Amino acid sequence: MKKKLLTSVFIMLLVFCLFVSCDDDEESEDKGEWKTYTENSGGNQPLPGSPYGYEMWTQGGNNNKLIWYGPKQRGGAAFRAEWNNPDDFLGRVGYYWGNGGTYASYGNIYCDFTFARSGRSTAGSYSYIGIYGWSRNPLIEYYIVEDWYGNQWQSDTEPMGAGTTQGTVQGNFTVDGSNYIIYKATRTNAPSIDGTATFTQYFSVRQSPRKSGAISVTEHFKKWGELGMPLGNMYECKFLVEAGGGTGWFDASYLTFR
Repeated sequence: MKKKLLTSVFIMLLVFCLFVSCDDDEESEDKGEWKTYTENSGGNQPLPGSPYGYEMWTQGGNNNKLIWYGPKQRGGAAFRAEWNNPDDFLGRVGYYWGNGGTYASYGNIYCDFTFARSGRSTAGSYSYIGIYGWSRNPLIEYYIVEDWYGNQWQSDTEPMGAGTTQGTVQGNFTVDGSNYIIYKATRTNAPSIDGTATFTQYFSVRQSPRKSGAISVTEHFKKWGELGMPLGNMYECKFLVEAGGGTGWFDASYLTFR
């Protein structure tokens, strides 16, 4: 009887310690480091104490925001985004080079991530979650799509197709445990990092959407080049959430580049 009692007391103490430990972890986040941005950033802006920059761009809607969790929390690049019926909303955090070198000059780029998000059709008729950026000479807008919010026609558990990217299939390859279909599209007289312009878009769309993992970014750049889709001088490489409407949110519990 005494042995059973001691065992019960030990289990209760263990459960209590685990509860206190989890509670302490939640309270250990320094919310004083959080930065909230509610206006268009006007291009890349540096994040204090961090190797990263952020950019927020929105057309329409209200109460749109990006919250960065600070340089010492959740991997250093983690952020939360919220939007309310925009025509288009982009929030992103990561590397910024401006008119930098070719991607090869930055070595192999990887991104580790874990996030949660709102459900299907909370981001309008199109949406993208994953790696995003631009290059110059040539002017290219690129996406590595890991997940999305679905829309009125398609479930968010299925990979997006050409109807969303509005591009044509150029090929496919397997990396990071999944097949990616590669699309190429052209935007005419559309907003860009250099004002209104006509430019090309590249997409790698993961065929098994996910909310956590590691992205071998440079492998996509290499594959695009093999398919006659070169990048020029790198402007940025960031983790993005984009919403074409709706009311929703994105929240990274961990995000870092290496």
